Amino acid sequence: MTDLGTLGGSFSGACGINDRGQVVGFSNTSDGDRHAFLWERGVMTDLGTLGGSYSEAYALNDRGQVVGRSSTGGQIHAFLWENGEMTDLGTLGGPHSHAWGINNLGQIVGRAETTAGDTHAVLWQDGSLIDLGTFGGVYCTAYGINNRGQVAGTVSTTSIWSYVFIWEKGSKTYLGTLGESSGSASAINNRGQVVGGAWTSTWLATHAFLWTP
Repeated sequence: MTDLGTLGGSFSGACGINDRGQVVGFSNTSDGDRHAFLWERGVMTDLGTLGGSYSEAYALNDRGQVVGRSSTGGQIHAFLWENGEMTDLGTLGGPHSHAWGINNLGQIVGRAETTAGDTHAVLWQDGSLIDLGTFGGVYCTAYGINNRGQVAGTVSTTSIWSYVFIWEKGSKTYLGTLGESSGSASAINNRGQVVGGAWTSTWLATHAFLWTP
């Protein structure tokens, strides 16, 4: 086990790793701020922010592109970092957005708020922000995307707390439950397998799940 260090503060956490061994996460700085980092071959690089004092990196692909979220000085926006530059990915008109996953094609997924205050799953692709909607629910977020462009996420409705879905080319598939109508996806691999957590038929019992198509 290797200590990756910090950006000068007393705390750091790693959130993602690619096949090149590059690691991303977040760390406190010497002045108490929290910044996203990229660690590679013993060197931890401060990725900066979008203007505020806070940023966190959650995922990266094998091209070294990093995604996460950062304060802008009043709002929280998703970002893409590459080649030393952090780019604001914007929102759907609301104040906040978050990027959770990126594939090797540079497609990014996450969530963004609308002007009405709703939260929609989103896909950033070729410089465009694509609204994946809520699929009829009141809240939706995408957590992972594989190299086939399949997106895994979680949606909430007025009658069901949350359930897991896969989105592909405009079509969605609901993945079922472990006994109760509630669950959350965490990641999807290139075979289309999805992992996460879901409530069982036993009250307040949450179990990890693996879904295989």
